[in-house]
This record gives sequence, C-alpha cells and structure tokens, in this order.
Amino acid sequence: MREKLDTIPINDAFASGDECPFCYLERDAEHRAIKYTIGPGASYMEPEIRAITDRRGFCRHHLHMMHGYGNALGCALILQTYYTGVLMELERQLDSYELPPKRSLLRKKPPVAEKTDMLAWLEEKQSSCFVCDQMDENMQRYVDTFFAMLKDGEFRETVERSKGFCLHHFRILLEESANSLPNGQREWFHEKIPALMQENLLRIKEDLDWFVMKNDFRNAGKEWKNARDAVTRGMQKLQGGHPADPVFRSADYGIKIPGK
Repeated sequence: MREKLDTIPINDAFASGDECPFCYLERDAEHRAIKYTIGPGASYMEPEIRAITDRRGFCRHHLHMMHGYGNALGCALILQTYYTGVLMELERQLDSYELPPKRSLLRKKPPVAEKTDMLAWLEEKQSSCFVCDQMDENMQRYVDTFFAMLKDGEFRETVERSKGFCLHHFRILLEESANSLPNGQREWFHEKIPALMQENLLRIKEDLDWFVMKNDFRNAGKEWKNARDAVTRGMQKLQGGHPADPVFRSADYGIKIPGK
C-alpha cells in the first residue's frame, strides 16, 4: 500500500506492537493536545483560543495532566479568565435559583431530583473539555483513515497479524463500521475482527494466569514467559489507555518552559 501523510500514523501504530493501535494513536493525540493547550507554542495567549477554553473548560483528567505538564503560569492564566466566566454564569444561576421542596415525611423514598437549571449548568461544566475536543477530532480522523485503508489487502493482513484492540476501541470500531466500512470489507471485518479480539483476550488471560502462578513461591525458579507486564496489558485491554505511563511532563520531551 502506497503510504500517504494520513496513513503514516496508522501504519506506525500497527507497527508499534501495542496491545491496541488506537490506544497508541490516542496517547499521541492526547500529548499533542496538551502541548498545544499549555506548551511552548503558547496557544493560550491567543485571544481566539482563550475564548474557546473559557467556553469549553477542561475535564478532571486533563486538568490533572495540565498540572503535571509543568507550566504553572500558563495554567494560572487559563484558569484566571475561565474563573471570570464561571463566576458570571454562577451569578446568573443564583438569580433564578429556588430552594428544592421539602421531603414529605409520609414518603419512604426520596423523590427523584428534578433537573434544575443549576444542575444542568453544573453537568455542562463537568462534561465539556477543550483537550477532549482536540483529541476527539484527531481520533475521528484516524478511525476514518483506518476504514479507508481496509480497502488494501496488505493492510488487512497487517490488521490480522496485530494484537487486536482494547474493548473500548473495539466498541468504537464496531459502531463506526455501520457507516464507515467499505461494502467490500464488511464480511471480512465482521468475521476477522471479533475472532481477533477473542484470540488476544485469551492470550492476555493466559499471561495473567501465569503471572499469578509465578507469584507462588513454588514457581519462583520458572521463566516469566510473557507475564511480567500482564497486569498492565490486561488493564489496557479492558478500558484502553496505558496504565503504566509516567506523568506527561514538558521536561521529559526537551521542552523548556520559561521560568522553570
């Protein structure tokens, strides 16, 4: 298959030997999104970007990553204007806020809480994230490219030789296959990919079994085989991500943050 700019990341992911090529792509997309948000390019100093971060905010996970990245001043500047907007919105919510009705003493179970404007506002604040949006855009492009590449027989063989996917990304691929899968590859996909998942989940299970056995003192002298990192890989295979990854820091990637 002739390699193009949009196919290079997909091929690299499958060549990496990762338990899930899309976890490999997701990690790269997340790191690039964090660097774009808080890194040396100082996108947060651009008024149009700050307007978006003020509107979208950040999820708990990516606030944690931003904190660990190592640019405290950049985080403070982003949070400074975000807090201004949050306080203004909260003031509007408080203007129309009403006390919930008292619980009846005759009812054994508390009533289901109604979705008030305040609750809806809080849910929106917890569910939106600038970094997630950046990642989702890149990941959707990777998924679309993956399905387009399945037209090539050589790439399909590469997929068949892979370790499959984590359950999280397997679900995404199944959902996307209804609209994105080329008609000529539908039979191949639904025959090969679920079977590939089963084969590799069994492999992980065997590694976990041996990890447990190896921790029995009676097996201390036996080989570890492929079980040393079975717990990490087993966790990834279920929910995706890379549980053993270190904190993503600017210093680890040769990036100098002013004042550090």
